Amino acid sequence: MTQLVTANEMQQIDQYTIDVIGMPQDVLIERAAMAVVDVIGAGHFDLNHVLVLAGLGNNGADGVAIARLLYAQGINVSLQFVGNVNRAKDSVKRQLSIIEAYGVVRSEKSDFNEATLIIDAIFGVGLNNDLPEGLQKMIKAANHIEKPVIAVDMPTGIDATTGEVRGAALKAHTTVTFGFKKVGLTKRVGGYLSGDTIVKDVGMFVPEDLEFSLPLSQSATHESKAI
Repeated sequence: MTQLVTANEMQQIDQYTIDVIGMPQDVLIERAAMAVVDVIGAGHFDLNHVLVLAGLGNNGADGVAIARLLYAQGINVSLQFVGNVNRAKDSVKRQLSIIEAYGVVRSEKSDFNEATLIIDAIFGVGLNNDLPEGLQKMIKAANHIEKPVIAVDMPTGIDATTGEVRGAALKAHTTVTFGFKKVGLTKRVGGYLSGDTIVKDVGMFVPEDLEFSLPLSQSATHESKAI
């Protein structure tokens, strides 16, 4: 049995790891990206053309790092940002500068029909509002084409706490989530749209005083521990 966490609890764990423990954010991003690439490599996915959809927040930074790691393995990968990259967080911009040095050119617009695998790194646990209408249309179009999707931490459009759909949600074949399984991956349509969920250890720490909203399982304690 695994401890389930809400979006707020996961954000507290993330910030504690960075601000108190001193783990650099870019290290966590790299570990998350490597975890997703490991899942891709262990699966039976068609890697002829991998499309990475990246948002402007930390989930998007994970996506850019994933694109870089796949490119370094000689895989045909396209990177498309969802939103104006000039408004992206610094974590995204740092990852973007690295991947550009590798020679990867961003795609302004991608054809879902050409992709053999889609990496969903648009929104993670921080989503708490309905998606913009334009993004909802894009997601519905992607779902209609029915290409395999690997979601990074959370499928875009699923509330990490409630499991409800925020306007529209990208249906995942597999969701690679980090540290703890989020409550929203088990409730309502979140459990269905997340596909097979794989929890990966990326080295985050739980604050000693964090009180989980759901009972702790036998595999977790209130002590500060790496996850």
